[in-house]
Amino acid sequence: MDTKITKGNVKSAIKDDKAHMDYLKRDVNYDQKKGGKYKDINQTADEKHISKLAGDIKHDGTFLSKHMKHNK
Repeated sequence: MDTKITKGNVKSAIKDDKAHMDYLKRDVNYDQKKGGKYKDINQTADEKHISKLAGDIKHDGTFLSKHMKHNK
């Protein structure tokens, strides 16, 4: 889902991405403990998703700081 980031939704997007990362981290921990047949595959997919979300947060933060300085 590629939602366009604007000044009006950037803070919500960052908050949402952080919450999603928290969920995925808990899922990775669960996979490590309970595992199952596809433990490594699921864990790797979650870790990749966490990395992507971290990049999104970094990009959104850059967007926010750039636009907030511009509006002052």
